[in-house]
Amino acid sequence: MRINSGYLADGRLTPRTPQGQVPVTETLNVRGHGHVYAVGDITDVPETKRAGYAMQHAEVVAGNIAAQLRGEKATAEYRAASDPMILLPLGPRGGVGQLPGPGGPDVLPAETVAEYKGADLFTGRFAELFGTA
Repeated sequence: MRINSGYLADGRLTPRTPQGQVPVTETLNVRGHGHVYAVGDITDVPETKRAGYAMQHAEVVAGNIAAQLRGEKATAEYRAASDPMILLPLGPRGGVGQLPGPGGPDVLPAETVAEYKGADLFTGRFAELFGTA
């Protein structure tokens, strides 16, 4: 995988890692910038780069921005899961998946993967979020 961060190559915002990622704090601030955040593949968070993690990043960042707008300190932190998470739908009624569980990774049955993601690949969630459902 190659990170598409060439637009930051001049280093004016922050130096990138050798992999092209942006160093972030636990609150997902770009290091050295209290009001600049990064989410998704561009972060140097030590985890595989997947959409599910980017959605979790976005929740942390949205909470922190809301806190700052209220004049509060940004305290929501992101912690990478120790066990990888993946949902791989195979058509609308099948698939394989794994989620972190209390005793290690939990393998999900095909029906659960289809219920979470297989029917619409999360497009329904975003249509509702943006008011286009």
